Amino acid sequence: MKNAPAFWSVLLGVLATAVIPAAVVYADRSPRVELIWASAAVPVAACLGIAALGTSRAGRRRAQLSLRRAGGRIAVLGRLLGLLGLLLAGTGTISLLVYGILTWRGRT
Repeated sequence: MKNAPAFWSVLLGVLATAVIPAAVVYADRSPRVELIWASAAVPVAACLGIAALGTSRAGRRRAQLSLRRAGGRIAVLGRLLGLLGLLLAGTGTISLLVYGILTWRGRT
């Protein structure tokens, strides 16, 4: 493989964007798991998104230093997917904060 960090950035970015929807679908279809427990996927998505951004940076650096510039576009795709994963994690964090505030206000 010419540019392994670029490939890993795409893989980590895909995982970062897929972990929250997969957790929501699993919680929706499972009779024993409530939807609020899908929130455990939020920090996982954030960590995977950060890892995708880091490996994307390494992949872009490797592409710039090589003669054939192999993997530069793949690293950019990994960066975009990592950013999307971080945006989904941020959205999940905001929704959890709103849920917590509404639950707290409902008790008082």
